Amino acid sequence: MVIKKLYSVMLLSAVILSSFGCASAFPPKAPDGDPVVETKDEPLHHVIMETKDVRVMRVMLLPGVRTMWHEQHLDYVNTHISGSPVKVEYIGQPVKTAVMETGHIRFGPHQGKSEVDRITNTGTTLNHQVAFEIKQSGPQGFGTGDRSKVQGFTMALDKPTVYGWHVELKPGESTGSYTVKGPGVRVIFKGNRILSTQPNVMTQQITTQAGDAFLVDPGTYVITNGGSEDLVFNEYELK
Repeated sequence: MVIKKLYSVMLLSAVILSSFGCASAFPPKAPDGDPVVETKDEPLHHVIMETKDVRVMRVMLLPGVRTMWHEQHLDYVNTHISGSPVKVEYIGQPVKTAVMETGHIRFGPHQGKSEVDRITNTGTTLNHQVAFEIKQSGPQGFGTGDRSKVQGFTMALDKPTVYGWHVELKPGESTGSYTVKGPGVRVIFKGNRILSTQPNVMTQQITTQAGDAFLVDPGTYVITNGGSEDLVFNEYELK
């Protein structure tokens, strides 16, 4: 009888934890004895911005440097500012080698499941990434993002929880008006000044450099390259 009661308590606890999104309990240590941490707590994943919707991180791996084992359980978007060859280790799987290509986008569909990995920069240059986790579960119904007729925008990502566009503007060029329906993130590849205009609001001048990241609120915008060099960035919007 005691055993049955104890089992019932354990089962109820598991159900409660699952209902609060805590079911991604990862092992405290990997098979090699090293600790496992959440991605946001991994020392090379620097959290630079966070809202109720997204957590934005800057990841910088020097040649030969590797991350700790870190657990991912949220959808995430990883933009490679400057890439490198890498070694990718997963718990219980063979070691893989890959190349993080500069300018590439990697989407990790981790909502509802957990994955633990460890990354080593096996190249000779800095590996620099801007990544963000999508903290809300599933699409939130912000609306359909269509920028097919907006100058400079090219669709680069279309996943269940997020859109992404690649944007290129010459000095002085503008996008024309477009509407952001869900909260988003803008990641800069190149450029030194953005002019961001919204209806009935004074134009905002934003100084930029490669690797900068900005939160983008819902609203209507015109983006102008107000700098002296080409402006290149990715802009993401939650669904």
